[in-house]
Amino acid sequence: MSRLDPRAVLVGAAVSLAIAVPPAVLAQIQSDRDALEGSNWVLILFAVVLAAFVVGGYVAAKRAAAEPLTNGAVAALLAYVLVQGYGIVRRLADGDEIRWLGILFAALLAASCGTVGAIVATARRRRT
Repeated sequence: MSRLDPRAVLVGAAVSLAIAVPPAVLAQIQSDRDALEGSNWVLILFAVVLAAFVVGGYVAAKRAAAEPLTNGAVAALLAYVLVQGYGIVRRLADGDEIRWLGILFAALLAASCGTVGAIVATARRRRT
């Protein structure tokens, strides 16, 4: 039986979204203009998005009463699914190609980052 804490997951996902959406939108805008081609800004913005998933996982794990790793992973994954869901709808409306394998890989990466944040929260909790 899963003991997910819905409030912890939602708060963690909201934190992830608050941090990740601005750089993701900026990257998308610049990508549409081809302004970031060959630039290191792509890597920096991607790192900020990954850090957002780590922070969201940390927050969810910190708030969860039980199973902090699961709560952290699910919070980051929820944030990713919300953003990517919008992206899929937008691509379908524009008639663009959808790369399902890339979406799956990024989902696993988001959940992994959420787990890393949860591990940090759990380690800090044990020390205090």
